[in-house]
Parts: sequence; C-alpha cells; structure tokens
Amino acid sequence: MKIGLIHATTTAVNPIVEAFQEESTPVELLHFMDTGLLPMIEESSSLTPEIIRRFSLLVNLAVQSNVDCIQLSCSAFNNVTKILQPLYPMKLFRSDEAVLDEALGYERIGLISTVKETPIALMSYLKEKNPYVQMESLVEPGLIHLLMKGDKEQHDRRVREMVYQLEGKVDVIVLSQYSMEHIAAQVQSTIPILTAPRASAKRCLSYLRT
Repeated sequence: MKIGLIHATTTAVNPIVEAFQEESTPVELLHFMDTGLLPMIEESSSLTPEIIRRFSLLVNLAVQSNVDCIQLSCSAFNNVTKILQPLYPMKLFRSDEAVLDEALGYERIGLISTVKETPIALMSYLKEKNPYVQMESLVEPGLIHLLMKGDKEQHDRRVREMVYQLEGKVDVIVLSQYSMEHIAAQVQSTIPILTAPRASAKRCLSYLRT
C-alpha cells in the first residue's frame, strides 16, 4: 500500500508518521509539502483560487507517484477536498474527518485550534453531518508558529489552558491540529480528548483493505 501525505507545515509530519507506524501495517508513505500554503491562507482567510491551484500541484505529484489514497495533514485546508476530489480517481481524506466522526458521538463538541482558518473547516463538516450539533470553539491564531520556532513549552502551556477553559462546557474536546497530538497525554481531563493522526491512519488503512 502506498499513501500520499500532503503537508502545509513540518510540525504535522511526525504525528502522522508515528500514527501509521503504530498500526503495524506495512505501508509506504510519500510526503508532499508546501510550507508556503499556511502563510497564504492566514493572509487571505479563505481558500482562494491561487491556494487551490497551488494545493492541486501537491495532489498531482501524489497521483503521479501512483499512491493508493491521499491523506491531508493540515486541517485549515480540509475543505479543498470537496473541490478537488471529483478530479482524481483515488480517495482524498481530510485531516480531520475520522476524528470528527468520532466526536459526533457526543452531544457537545469542543474544538481547539491554533490556526484561525481551522474552525471554519471543522465546523462546516460537523454541521453538514449533524445540523443540530452543539459546538464550542477556541482558537488562538498563529499559536502554531511558536511550535515551528521551537518554543514547544509555551505552545503546549497555552493549548492546555484552552483545554481547561472548555472543560465543563462540552462532552468531548478535539485537538484540531496534528501538531497538538502530544498534548493529549499532558492533560488530566474529566472528558475525552480526541486527536486526529491515529484516527486518520486507522481510516486510511481500513479504506485500503476493503
């Protein structure tokens, strides 16, 4: 099995690679990255035609590499799958769809994000699946850049603070960015804390086995 992974940040690589490794299923992972995409969407606050065209270059490279499916790793770009999926024969997986489907088993969902465009993509998916779902969203724009600059301690502390802010208001919390995967183990929470990489890896492999 060959899976194409599309990244917009370097911080997403290790979490998704480790998630696939934990599944103990032989799989070849091909990485396609454009770190210029995140600054573009932060500036425009939406999926502009230029961003979609640039993103499609990564998808094209993956397709030309004969991958069996494509997994996104950056949640801010998830809605691009609706636009691009009809153009390609293999499945394009959003970075968050598996974990959000799991979260939909709860009545009140809390979303924590470190990129301001991420909640738009997540909330639109949740509302499409269940128009009556209750959501609480906390986002600290640009916080991911602390991690990218090596300030892991401050990044993690501020994410933990957001988790504690949501406790008591929701039934489950989703850590939206792959780069927050490690924080789930740092928090003693009274409610489930869900992260996307492992859920995504499981869904990808399940799809390829069918």
